[in-house]
Amino acid sequence: MKITRSPLMLLLLAIAVATVSFASGSASAHEGHDDANKGHDHEAMIKRENKITKALLALPSEDQKLAEAQRFCPIMTYDRLGTMGTPIKVMVEGKPVFLCCKACKEDAVKGGEKTVKTVMKLRDATETLAKRPMGERMAIEAQKYCAVANTSFLGSMGKPIKLEIEGKPVYLCCEGCSKKAKADPAGTLAKAEKLIKDGTLEGHDHEHTDHKH
Repeated sequence: MKITRSPLMLLLLAIAVATVSFASGSASAHEGHDDANKGHDHEAMIKRENKITKALLALPSEDQKLAEAQRFCPIMTYDRLGTMGTPIKVMVEGKPVFLCCKACKEDAVKGGEKTVKTVMKLRDATETLAKRPMGERMAIEAQKYCAVANTSFLGSMGKPIKLEIEGKPVYLCCEGCSKKAKADPAGTLAKAEKLIKDGTLEGHDHEHTDHKH
C-alpha cells in the first residue's frame, strides 16, 4: 500500500536527517546547550525521531498535518506527540485535538475551550521554532516555558529572547520579560533550570502537571 507523505511529514523526516548531521558536527556547535541536552545522546535522539515519524505515519494524511503542527500534547505539554505511540485524536469544542495517550482524554475534554487555546499556542510555537536551527530548537523545547512568565510557551509570542546567565542559555517569551529577568538573574536561571528539570522527569503523572493552561 502506498503511503502519502504530507509536506510537513517530509519536513519532519528532513529534521531527523539534519539531526544526524548536527550530531557529526564540531563540538563548538553545542556550546551553550550542554545543560539543555544533558542526558541525551544523539543516537538516542535520532531513534526517538524515527519512532515519532513512524507513529505519525499511522494517522490519516490530514491528521498527520494537524499533529505535526501541534507537536506536543496539550495536557502533558512536555510530551511530543508520537513518543507514546500513535497520537489520540479527540474533538474538543468542535476542534480536533491530538493527545499523547488515552489517559489525557478526560482532562482534555473537561478543559474544553482552555484545551483548544493551549493547542493553538502549541501550533504557534511549533511554527516559530521550526525556523530556528536544530540545536537552538532543542534547547528552547527543553525549557519549554518562559523563565519569567512560566505559563507562556516559548515561541508562541514570536522568536524567543535568549539571555546568557552564568554562561548558560535562558529563554524568555518576549522582550517584555527581559527587565524582570535581568533584575534577578539568579532567580531567573533557577526558574529556567527547574523548567528543564520538569521536562526530564520520568513518568506520566497527571496529578503533578504544573503548567496546564
